[in-house]
Amino acid sequence: MFREETNKKRIGTIIHGALGDCYEQLCAIRKLRQRDQTNSWVGFFAVKERLDAMRHFKLDMLDEIHLAEEISVINVDYFYQFQVKDCELKSEVIDVLPDSIKSKFDLKHNKKPWSFIRLHDFRHSVLELELSDAGKDYLPICFKENGIDPAIFGRDLTIGYLWRYRSSGGAYFQHPKDWIMRTKSELFRRLIDEHGARILICGMNKDAGTNEAIPEDILTRAGFVKGEYMSKFAEARLDLPQDRCTYLKGIGYAAEMEIMSRCDLLLMMPSGFSEALWMKQKAPVVLIDPPPDYMLRLAWNRMPLFNNNNPRYFYHNNFVKHSERNVIKFLKQRKLLP
Repeated sequence: MFREETNKKRIGTIIHGALGDCYEQLCAIRKLRQRDQTNSWVGFFAVKERLDAMRHFKLDMLDEIHLAEEISVINVDYFYQFQVKDCELKSEVIDVLPDSIKSKFDLKHNKKPWSFIRLHDFRHSVLELELSDAGKDYLPICFKENGIDPAIFGRDLTIGYLWRYRSSGGAYFQHPKDWIMRTKSELFRRLIDEHGARILICGMNKDAGTNEAIPEDILTRAGFVKGEYMSKFAEARLDLPQDRCTYLKGIGYAAEMEIMSRCDLLLMMPSGFSEALWMKQKAPVVLIDPPPDYMLRLAWNRMPLFNNNNPRYFYHNNFVKHSERNVIKFLKQRKLLP
């Protein structure tokens, strides 16, 4: 017993990056802990708002949780760090640490969460972070602030859409924004006309005044970051009947993920949000309009995201123009429409 206690290590890890990055790092830690339950894990969040947002999930893969600014006063034996070469992580956190603490990092190997996520057997089980008590308490608030009646799920055909057009950052050879806007408007109008669908849309209809009308305590609970909201949400709207579509306001990563997961079908551009929804395996997630460089990263990292290891999905994801006609054809072939 004494030997077992002395061999127990305190492993530190910094949770950093965008919300999707944080989510996948936490999922990877959960996979690691399934293999080794001896040691304890100490999580340090690089940004307070990330911690506020992630507290809406169960963080039981971490034995202790702190902010990164506390690293110097919290004892750990060594750090198991994901994406250690990330520029912001290095410049804002690691580079300013004392040498005695920096020596506890492996700064040579850039470990990726995907290396662990791709080993998960998604055919037989999900990989997700469940809502915490705080997340469950916030969920009805998020429904109300977004103007969504939970009764629509199971009553109407509900389809979720994520807009995440990457105008910079190496998203080369993607379809023009105007083409995507037009074809997705045509697609969702047809689904409304032929199936009575109700469309929930994330990442569009940015309005500088939208979230200013929401009480500050609600935004704080959600870990809302105005600058991030302004950069990730597009001002544009799709050309759809207003009474058949709802634009989510971006006021809760965990809550809005839960809302979208209740849809019958999700048609999504790639992002950390859509990847997490696919890993939940709750609603079918079909990838549309991905930049080619994103698909190359999936192939390079051997990731099964969006069923990219299935020949039919692989062809749809990589070689088909996602026009209204082609997407409807694919959905009918996969029996994803009523």
